[in-house]
Amino acid sequence: MRQKIVVTGGAGFLGSHVVMRLLALGNEVVVLDNFSNGKMSHLGSVCKHPQLTVIHGDITNKDDVDHAFMGCKTVIHLAVLDLRQSIKEPFRVNKVIVDGTLNCLEAAKENQVDLFLNCSSSEVYGSAVYVPMDEKHPLNPETPYAAAKVAQDMYVYSFGRTYGLCWTTIRPFNMYGPNSHWQGCRGEVIPKMIVRAMNRQPLVLFGSGNQTRDFLYVEEAAQAVIKVVSNPAAVYSQTLNLCRGKEISIRYIAELICREFNLNPTEFIQIQPSRPGDVMRHKGNNQIISEIIDFIPQIEIEEGIYRTIEWFKSLLNKPQELLSQEVLCNWI
Repeated sequence: MRQKIVVTGGAGFLGSHVVMRLLALGNEVVVLDNFSNGKMSHLGSVCKHPQLTVIHGDITNKDDVDHAFMGCKTVIHLAVLDLRQSIKEPFRVNKVIVDGTLNCLEAAKENQVDLFLNCSSSEVYGSAVYVPMDEKHPLNPETPYAAAKVAQDMYVYSFGRTYGLCWTTIRPFNMYGPNSHWQGCRGEVIPKMIVRAMNRQPLVLFGSGNQTRDFLYVEEAAQAVIKVVSNPAAVYSQTLNLCRGKEISIRYIAELICREFNLNPTEFIQIQPSRPGDVMRHKGNNQIISEIIDFIPQIEIEEGIYRTIEWFKSLLNKPQELLSQEVLCNWI
């Protein structure tokens, strides 16, 4: 697989790991990112790679999208605004996720791409009606973010039906690992707890902490994306869960992080009121993607948390500087 590939959101959390793998395989990569979430530092040593072009632009700007997509044969659409922003800015998140995706779909159609890889989210399912949650699970979006993601998926599907666009949708469950966000409104549960533990501050759980998630280490998610775009004929018109198929509570994650920092969970875990629209239970079914591309995640949560902690320790920032960028209730 050597081709010209555009990655929207390519300097972001998942995107940066995907871009590095694509370049290692000899592809020409175009990154389109507005750097609201992404950072050039996420791309590490490949920032000056001769096969990499970085366009500082926005998927809501059609000219930026048309410029980035020119001559590309594969689209990996990862650009997004996060769930927490959707709670306080639903119109803005809809503009990025829905209108931005329409710009990308139009450009993909005009360029007659071989594959449009659409990155959805497990949030479209809402809280589990049954487990494990397969791709036929009812769509019950509980936040404006999740509702916008449902619309995104439907537009991708409709472009396949109406214009013959070749597409695949992946639905990642909760990812974690290096390059994850802890700052401000973008802060996610695992990195926020790690930064708090580094500073010997309470690890805050919103709700009981008994909410469950299906956590997937980001490097394994990136590996799955590469396998999908490397096998387009096998994945055309497929919606694929991207998950481990293991259910883990937020409280267990907090206790695990406490142990890594020699903190007493009884003393350092603090409970606060629930976040609006919080999903109570998630456990995915990855049977279809495992059969199609032989995707079998190997990194257990304990190893993944250890690796993530080591990445945070490697940052040049002092722990207190990391904490200063945190917003605790980052959906308000």
